[in-house]
Amino acid sequence: MKKLSFMLLSLLAVTMFTACNDNGDEPDSKQTFTASINSRAIDGDNIVCSQGTGMVELNTSDMFIKFTGTYKDIDGQSHTLTSPDMKLYSSNGSVYSFNNAASSTYTGIDNLEGYIDFSTGMMWYSFVVDGSTRVVSTTCLQFAYSLLYAYTNTNMTNIENGNHGTHQQSAYLFAPDAQGETCILKIFNFMSNLSGSVDAPEVKYEGLTVTPTANGYTITADEAESNYRGFYTLTDVHFNLDSQCLVMSGSFKCNGINYEINGGLFTYNNFELY
Repeated sequence: MKKLSFMLLSLLAVTMFTACNDNGDEPDSKQTFTASINSRAIDGDNIVCSQGTGMVELNTSDMFIKFTGTYKDIDGQSHTLTSPDMKLYSSNGSVYSFNNAASSTYTGIDNLEGYIDFSTGMMWYSFVVDGSTRVVSTTCLQFAYSLLYAYTNTNMTNIENGNHGTHQQSAYLFAPDAQGETCILKIFNFMSNLSGSVDAPEVKYEGLTVTPTANGYTITADEAESNYRGFYTLTDVHFNLDSQCLVMSGSFKCNGINYEINGGLFTYNNFELY
């Protein structure tokens, strides 16, 4: 993804496909990663947020994935999901899909399906517990407990003169807490003017308000101070993470500019995948 200038993202794909075995002379097709997992258990209007840990094993030769992950059910009880081996199918560029359609029921779990992006390290999966509760989980193999929206369009409008600009350089990362109450926002390749130049490679905001929904999260702040104290202060912040977090839209104001953002976890138009 040429729009991303920070290098950690490209390193993951390189690691997956070129890691060597113990002899150091041949590629090792099996890679295991630690997973820090955000989950929402959803049953009607009842939503329980939780964070857990697990492991993701990728076989990049035969293109299979298997993983474990902990989550809480609608009653707040902790469980561990252990997936079967699932075939990876190419969906869009570096994005692959997986599901357990071969066996309709797996240890009380139905409709296990998901996506993983070998370029960003972002993984999303969903399943149904006991026929009623849906659990939606995400993990980013590079940034703990985060949702990374690397595929975005950022529209900028000068409030005074109406001058307008659009770019695809910025990526947006949201890291909610375990209770789904507050959130850290990071903006990569942040632009605070219409010149087309990046002001800061990474700007961080803490303490944004999170409201879990049946479809994702709403994230808001009247004002958010950046880690650059006195610079890049945001006001009127409002983001919607919809379609079970596959799609993101949002807006805020900064330095006399209105920002409007849309995009997704795996493509600019995730409705094509979901």
